[in-house]
Amino acid sequence: MVKHLRTQSEFEECLCADDNGDVMAIFNGLELRSVFQPIFRANGTVLGFEALVRARSVDGDPVCPAYIFRNLERDDPGFGDQVSLDKLARVIHLRNFSPYAGNHSIFLNVLPSSAIASIQTFSNQNLMLKRLAELGIPRHHVVLEVVEHLHSDTASLSVATTQSINNGFQIAVDDYGVEGSEEKRVRMIRPSLIKLDRSLVQRYVEGEVDTLLRAIALANEVNAEILVEGIENQEEYEAMRALHINYFQGFYLGMPQRLEDFFAANPAKRGPTQKVE
Repeated sequence: MVKHLRTQSEFEECLCADDNGDVMAIFNGLELRSVFQPIFRANGTVLGFEALVRARSVDGDPVCPAYIFRNLERDDPGFGDQVSLDKLARVIHLRNFSPYAGNHSIFLNVLPSSAIASIQTFSNQNLMLKRLAELGIPRHHVVLEVVEHLHSDTASLSVATTQSINNGFQIAVDDYGVEGSEEKRVRMIRPSLIKLDRSLVQRYVEGEVDTLLRAIALANEVNAEILVEGIENQEEYEAMRALHINYFQGFYLGMPQRLEDFFAANPAKRGPTQKVE
């Protein structure tokens, strides 16, 4: 049995406040903090924010999140720690998001292995449901992004995502077009949202349009909305807008940052009807 954090008290022991008053986590020599990148509707209003991890060692050295959340097999010695870190990240994200939730959605990355482990133990998602109620965040404002890791146990992943949908969450397939985020996974999960990887956008503006257009056709077939990730310039933004994409995200539109800093710079965007400048 993989050992990892299960109870609220175990999670609480890992939490503290940083110098800004934000909730952070310390676990096995790593410090985890939250930043949030805005996601915009086609009309320019803010749909919500993707919660992202910024990590460093307790000595202050930065640690790449891609390394922390790399694809590990269940028998890897670091698997249990990774599942705990994946859960802890969502814990701090939800707490840091709650004062600014309002009408906005929060997008949370979920490792396929973590999703399966959580459902199999019936622990983490039940705890998450309890915390959402305490924090005043509606379940339907929570989008769980299944990241692109390859995973052989497709049946268990399908059960996990179905359970999440039954619990009132939305499901997204993250980074579509990369590794395990492929047509087979989309058809198995039947997500409400498909996030197209930046590589599809780059290929589209360079003239290789078929892959992105097939992704749009697939989304239409499974009745999923489309979010384009990695918009980094005006050309990409205009090209995607011309395709009547639902949602947009990228450095060109908004950098990852603390929510307090985002709303301090964009006070009008607390409401649901303010548009991108």
